[in-house]
Amino acid sequence: VPEIQRTHLSHVVLLLKSIGVDDILRFPFLDAPPASNVVQAMLSLCSLSALDPERGSLTSIGKLMASFPLDPPLAALVIAGDRLKCASEVITIVAMLSVPSVFIRPRGREKESDATREKFMVPESDHLTLLHIFERWCAAGRSVQWSSAHFINCKS
Repeated sequence: VPEIQRTHLSHVVLLLKSIGVDDILRFPFLDAPPASNVVQAMLSLCSLSALDPERGSLTSIGKLMASFPLDPPLAALVIAGDRLKCASEVITIVAMLSVPSVFIRPRGREKESDATREKFMVPESDHLTLLHIFERWCAAGRSVQWSSAHFINCKS
């Protein structure tokens, strides 16, 4: 099964809309995805305020979202972060969501790793946990040794 038929299409729909393709359902895909997937992507983009729900056209937010090399929900998050004056924090979180897990869980040291991870947890949000880890790593001088001692993948 071709990838376009089994993946979420929000980013594809957003990019097609940004280059002026109005009728996505009739777009000549090499391997057309199911119409229901295209409709679901369009509904998702409407919920992010990227598409006008009445006309299906890109909104100003949608045009801005299309300029980011990110999945639409992450692009919307960056835009909201800028509007709410917390862009730096949001960009850090988005960057950490865009890489493999920052946590290392070495074989034979799972309990120790899990206990160390618990110390970083922010109960309100996994996203805030990622931000907390980044801030602690920066406070430690972005140290490789600190990362190792805390079971954090410093390359992530």
